[in-house]
Amino acid sequence: MTVVKATIVKPATVRLVVQYFSLFSMLMAATALSAKVQPPLVRGGVVQSFPGITVIDGNIEPEPAYGHAEIISCIESALSVNIEWQNLPTDRLLKLTRENELDLIYPMGFTAERDSYLQSSVWLSKDDDYFVFKAGAVTEESLQQAQAKNRTIGVKRGSPQLHYLQSHNYLHIHQVYDYQQLLPLLQKDRVELLAVPQPLAEQLQAEMEADPNKHNLQLYNYYTRDAGFYLSPDFADAHLQRVNSAVIECRQHVKTSTAIKRKS
Repeated sequence: MTVVKATIVKPATVRLVVQYFSLFSMLMAATALSAKVQPPLVRGGVVQSFPGITVIDGNIEPEPAYGHAEIISCIESALSVNIEWQNLPTDRLLKLTRENELDLIYPMGFTAERDSYLQSSVWLSKDDDYFVFKAGAVTEESLQQAQAKNRTIGVKRGSPQLHYLQSHNYLHIHQVYDYQQLLPLLQKDRVELLAVPQPLAEQLQAEMEADPNKHNLQLYNYYTRDAGFYLSPDFADAHLQRVNSAVIECRQHVKTSTAIKRKS
């Protein structure tokens, strides 16, 4: 006759098994809850080499001059989203946004040409455009009298500064793909003027103060434009009103008293 021995499970072992499964269930529930509350991911783009903006691992890094990181953090909080950023050339940004491959792009100067195929937000900031030139080569009086239209001007391809020059019938425009390519053109006398956005003018002014070889550069504010976000057609259809409310709320983080404005 076969004798079957019963295995006696100690109470302490039972308690341990129950505690293990309880802990496992709690961890699984916490993981599921975390997945449910994760904010939606929005696809964002910034202009490659834009002064003051550095993107690392999809995030805009904090910097002291303009407060871009604070602005974006405010926008994300107001919209309850996470924005994953990438650096791209201006023309590429505009194309991908138009094709709904990106949801929104920043910081973008508003132009009539861009408005024809993308939806802008309400304005976030009022940005100045500047001519940069060598002292003695050009006078401010000649710029005020629109004589600059006959001078050679360096400008970034796809930029709102380029659109301004073209729409105002400037005759001799030299386009480059990157902001960092502009200053060498002026230094080597390949152009007489540069047309740049305010952040680049700020950067050049700081370099002028630090480098004696650049003390002969001068700045002239020739235009002021609204700036903010452009939205893709699909994203605008779904979220334009919320984005506009967020932009208005987050204007408080725009640093209007920048170095160049304090000197003007």
